[in-house]
Amino acid sequence: MRIRSIVVGTAALALLAGCGESGGTTGTPTTATQSSSTGDSGGAPKIENPLDVKAFEAAPCSMVTPAQAQAFGLPGVNGRVNTTSPGASCVWLGSSTPAKMAPGVTILPEGTNLSTILPNATTTYETFETQPAVQGYPAYLALVADSRKDGFCTLLVGVSSEKALNISFQSDQGSPKYADPCAAVTEFANLVITTIKAGAK
Repeated sequence: MRIRSIVVGTAALALLAGCGESGGTTGTPTTATQSSSTGDSGGAPKIENPLDVKAFEAAPCSMVTPAQAQAFGLPGVNGRVNTTSPGASCVWLGSSTPAKMAPGVTILPEGTNLSTILPNATTTYETFETQPAVQGYPAYLALVADSRKDGFCTLLVGVSSEKALNISFQSDQGSPKYADPCAAVTEFANLVITTIKAGAK
């Protein structure tokens, strides 16, 4: 499971990084749970309270604390920097524990954010769907290949006009979160945003 998770995640991020130079003006509809404020020319919704993630780019595993990881169901599992990612990234490899899951988070590299992703979303992803905002930050289900039935889900969350997070969740059969990986990735995204908000004061 570890190899598959990293391969799928890296492929998705490579596609995202390749979208950095693209333009476009077609907007993507948002639900009532997203910001209704006018966004930018790329169709990204306006983010009322942008977060500064610079400190977390230097230490990506600090985006989820050990206490949060334990509460999520990963006791004793420490985050490891994912050096294969194009952005600052951390993965919690709990596949060999009873949790049988491995969530991860990446701060997308400069030039890759909601403004560059949304105009190309339907060609980049097999499945791309607006989700309820995560603590006020716009979120999108973004699957290069739809592997939800196999315990995998990925969420994009915009934290400022320049920065977005790619949050992934991979699990094996036997994991308590296997049946609904998108609920799990949303739960993990909430932990990440909570930590970033606390550290960005």
